[in-house]
Amino acid sequence: MPSPPEPSNPDARSPEPPRTMIARAGAPLRFVLLAFLSFHPSAMPWLARANYARELRAAFFLPWAIAATEGGVIGFIVRKLYDGVVDPTVLNYCVGALVAAPAFANITSFLWAMLASGKRKIPFITAIQLAMLVSVFIIALAPRTPAGLALLLIAAFAARICLAGVVTIRATVWGVNYPKSRARISGKIQTIMVAVSSIIAMALGLAMQEYENSYRILLPIFGSVALLGVGSYARIRVRREPELLARERETTADSTSRTGAGLSLIRAMLRVLTDDRDYRRYQTCQLMIGMGNMMSWTPFVIIAKEQFNLDYLPGLLLTHIVPLIMMPLFIPLWATYLDKVHIVVFRSVHSWVFIGMFLLALLAGQTGTLWLLYAASVLRGIAFGGGALAWNLGHLSYVKPERSTDYMAVHVTLTGARGLTAPFLGVAIYEAIQAVFPGEGSWVFAVGLAITLCGTIGFLTLRRELPTPTPAD
Repeated sequence: MPSPPEPSNPDARSPEPPRTMIARAGAPLRFVLLAFLSFHPSAMPWLARANYARELRAAFFLPWAIAATEGGVIGFIVRKLYDGVVDPTVLNYCVGALVAAPAFANITSFLWAMLASGKRKIPFITAIQLAMLVSVFIIALAPRTPAGLALLLIAAFAARICLAGVVTIRATVWGVNYPKSRARISGKIQTIMVAVSSIIAMALGLAMQEYENSYRILLPIFGSVALLGVGSYARIRVRREPELLARERETTADSTSRTGAGLSLIRAMLRVLTDDRDYRRYQTCQLMIGMGNMMSWTPFVIIAKEQFNLDYLPGLLLTHIVPLIMMPLFIPLWATYLDKVHIVVFRSVHSWVFIGMFLLALLAGQTGTLWLLYAASVLRGIAFGGGALAWNLGHLSYVKPERSTDYMAVHVTLTGARGLTAPFLGVAIYEAIQAVFPGEGSWVFAVGLAITLCGTIGFLTLRRELPTPTPAD
């Protein structure tokens, strides 16, 4: 039987199967495909897949509203939007308050931990998320007046306080739902959140650059989309929750029979710091790292407007979007490293990125070189990628699951104390330098550099004191 004729077009062949196409793809394409597939629930431990899928959907939709409350976003918007409405110095301190709000709000964590103790975690978290969305709607309605600025400040703080509650209670959920590969799983979730947040912030900046009042329309739309995330989060199930709640209620009953719930939690937090020497020293070093870091946030925003006179989109790129773009790129690398080492080892390496950021920011301010400031923003995002993981998971290296809330409460409360002081201290130092040496306010970054270096040296000291693993380990 004669063979069938060759096709008239010699290049006409049967399409390759997808697997063959992936196999034949170049290395960069394979890397992208594998990175994308690594987010799929099937790539996670079997017991974590269902909850991870629900949390991943929530991580996609919730940042539509959260992005507007980030310090770098709302701080820069207010610095431009209310310019000329209130006194410049007062406005700078208001910006400092907005930049401080995410960290300052964490001081309420002990209250959230107290309120959530013995209660089902997911319904509690979803209620807080709904309250946060209401605050975002209020931000959109605030008028462009001094009173409107005050209303905006209150709404922004309310939103961040609600988010602090979510973070505090979520740590317990993560602790029991993801006993294995916790850093990798939480890293995936946070990567999605920061990627979406950067896109939303970019869209907001571009829209406000074209039409300044567009945020009044966009924020309610973004908040409505975020409701999909709340709905997805409400379907998460906490593993062995009855046992967890029973332990929490027993602990609360034992410690509140004489002093009440509020005092018992404060006593539990103080007991953590007094009894756990290693955790106390870890928090001391983190205090210095965080203090120096937070001092730089507000000067970043102020210098972007006052020294470089950036518009909405380039300003938001500098203060928020560029760091967020860097975070999802480096969170997987940081997560892989954190899963392999102790948190002290991680911090002793990670902190040097912040030091590089300070050096570049100082050079940018002193030379008036904008690209150096953007380079500092890049390093800031790389550092934030690791910091987001270490901040959420670091305390778990020291704590038993039933005491996770107490340790996290100590952690976020100390972060709140830094947020109460550091951004305002940064503004005060900046204003003082400007008053004596006009145009030299960027030397505030040198102060932050010195404080951060002290914390880094502290982590290096703690690292040398860690026990050496034996071959059996």
